[in-house]
Amino acid sequence: MKPDQRSFRIALLADRFVNPPPGELDGLAVAARAGWGVMQLPAADYPAQIAGRILAEVAEQLEEFSRHGYDFVVVGECGGLPAALGAVGLPVPDQIMPSTAQELLGLLKARPAPPGSSWPGLA
Repeated sequence: MKPDQRSFRIALLADRFVNPPPGELDGLAVAARAGWGVMQLPAADYPAQIAGRILAEVAEQLEEFSRHGYDFVVVGECGGLPAALGAVGLPVPDQIMPSTAQELLGLLKARPAPPGSSWPGLA
């Protein structure tokens, strides 16, 4: 079985990098090019109750992934993320605020290999 090339790397993308205005940075395209999986964070204009539920689910998934050695990075900002992660005992991952696709690509590619990527059978 061939492993998923995005395995063990997840970029948590702020909505503006998933649904960019024309001509702005498309974080989905850059993450795919860098070999990273993506989880979208709720948009800033979501009602707090809805955003809180989404972030709680994201945090639960990250807690599970973290037990398997995944690497995470936050691209952009999401106000409720620190509290949601704290509720499941996780720290906030490194956060980056890229201004260009090349900058984001460089930051993602420069991350060291995550611990989970060395599992037997994934090479």
